Amino acid sequence: MIPYCILAIEDDSDRAFMTSLYNRYGRLIYHQIFRIVADTWAAEDLMQEVLIKLIERVKELRAKEERQLVNYMIAVAQNKAKNYIRDTKAHREVPLEENINAPLRAEHPEDIDMRLIAECDMTSLAQAWPHLSERSRYLLEGRYILEKSVGQLAEELNLKPGSVRMALTRARKEAYQVLQNEIDPQI
Repeated sequence: MIPYCILAIEDDSDRAFMTSLYNRYGRLIYHQIFRIVADTWAAEDLMQEVLIKLIERVKELRAKEERQLVNYMIAVAQNKAKNYIRDTKAHREVPLEENINAPLRAEHPEDIDMRLIAECDMTSLAQAWPHLSERSRYLLEGRYILEKSVGQLAEELNLKPGSVRMALTRARKEAYQVLQNEIDPQI
């Protein structure tokens, strides 16, 4: 059954696109949310919020490649669920390793080199991710996966944009240092 928020889209092309997206990835999005919140009612509500967020960015979604699109939807779902958990003061750890390899599939045989490079990078990052502070993970995910602006992050964290830029710089340095230690612990 297609959610009402999708059926309410006025543009036929956008409605068809979102219907197709929901049919292909609705279960994946719901699973990502439910893994974090572990509450059926909350997961249903968050699913609607995620769909509304995706509908607001339908033009951007159309421009993304399949892999980017899947990663984006996963990140939006996880971010909404984590914000819900943070706001309700509940907590349940989500292991990053489960999500790392899922969207990395070569669509064409000539993509194999790019896929291998991406898998290597993602494996390194997955190993380093747990060693980063929660704040660094939140900032890096928000900025580079969810593609939020510095202003949006500043608003979410109740900080000034300059403070967020500095925090992002520190988060990148922390990630780089952890990656360096993972690659060559002698450094």
